[in-house]
Amino acid sequence: DLLFLLGMELISECVGLAIASIATLNPWELSMSRGPFESHFALFLMLLGFYSFLRGLKQKYWFLLFGISFALAAQTYSTYKLIVPLFASMLLVWIRISTGSSIGIRSRIGSILKYLKKPVFLFSLLIIVASTMLGIYLTISRGSEDRFRSINIFNNQALRSSISEKVRTDRSLDRLSPSTVNTLHTPQVEFAGVLAENYFKNLLPDFLFLHGDGEVRHNPAEMGEFFWIDLLFLIVGVVYLYRFKKSLLFLLTGWIFIAPLPTSLIGNPHALRSSFLLPPLLILAGTGLYSLWSKRRLPFMPLVFSVLAVIFFIQAVYFFDRFYFVAPQKDARSWSYPAKEAAEMAAKNRHLFNTVIISNDIDNMEFAYPTYSKLDPNLVIKQNNSRALLAEYKFFNYDNVYIGSLPHSRIMQFIKSLPGTVLYIGSAKEQADLENYKILRGFDNQVDLVITTNSGSPDFF
Repeated sequence: DLLFLLGMELISECVGLAIASIATLNPWELSMSRGPFESHFALFLMLLGFYSFLRGLKQKYWFLLFGISFALAAQTYSTYKLIVPLFASMLLVWIRISTGSSIGIRSRIGSILKYLKKPVFLFSLLIIVASTMLGIYLTISRGSEDRFRSINIFNNQALRSSISEKVRTDRSLDRLSPSTVNTLHTPQVEFAGVLAENYFKNLLPDFLFLHGDGEVRHNPAEMGEFFWIDLLFLIVGVVYLYRFKKSLLFLLTGWIFIAPLPTSLIGNPHALRSSFLLPPLLILAGTGLYSLWSKRRLPFMPLVFSVLAVIFFIQAVYFFDRFYFVAPQKDARSWSYPAKEAAEMAAKNRHLFNTVIISNDIDNMEFAYPTYSKLDPNLVIKQNNSRALLAEYKFFNYDNVYIGSLPHSRIMQFIKSLPGTVLYIGSAKEQADLENYKILRGFDNQVDLVITTNSGSPDFF
């Protein structure tokens, strides 16, 4: 575990174990591990790069892995295009700070130049700079970040209209001189306020300890990103580092300040876009846990740990119940569960029909069937490159199973025109276009699938 290795490298092995313990049960970390999120892999690369940087201070060839990891992180998830150069720059400042306050400014600058003179360190920085420049080029010239441009606050038409209206209203009500009014009330000032609000929301208790980001795919329990007792551990961790490791506290503080910057350009706190905020908080919380545990022999500490254990147990039971038992039923549709049902139904009944058609209107259907049917990846790649024709329409074709989309008005006409027996598995919104269909409902009693055949009698299930 990289967090354990970081804790061991930064402070001690015991602190590393405490950090790893906190991370193992952390709601934010558990939630991100549920899906194939690019941001989680980018976070892994950043931690690997940071660990390699620390090792490189002792063994210079680790710097190469530092540069490669940071460069890959910048290309893995969009928010890291901004985070990588900022964090890398901060590490250079930290080299100077960590040399201690008792030496002169020349010695501190010399501590940076000492590493810059090492070819492998300079090469690692060049890799990071090249990756950052490539990311900027692709974003501006090649449209690789169309989604970012469509969702950032400066392109949000509703927000722009609201700000324009507010500026007009405030200018009309203000009784100062026209030049002062036009200076005080501008769209730029209002956007700055929105940015600041978005930024600080990432650091407030509502996101961290109460409700999280409200997105069920990466916050299934719909609770805070940390347990309540972690707040105590965070405070104790700050006090401990202030007393014994001020340079590390500086690094973690800068890390925390950097992490929300990309998210503030887009909107409210978001567990994936703000994921770089997780490690420094875990390191602080783990340090706080270690600090408290080191005082366990004091007379009052057994009572303190008993109270903390009760608080943790109550919230943990509630969290894990919602995480493992409530959310999989309540939010199954958000995880494309209808696609799994359709894939399993097709695989189970394909031998009963000459042709099985699965509608691609079912979310993520083209991925679900190969996954649950355990198809040969080479076959899937071949179909992605060149789809099969069924009459005049293109489909993903796996033996007698076809996955694709049909014009809704032609579905029944099309399946009746095919020879032999045909099974059609469609999405809920296709009910109006089918005849003699059966309905399959989900955990929430809403329609997941509609099934029909060209014989008009889908009674096989």
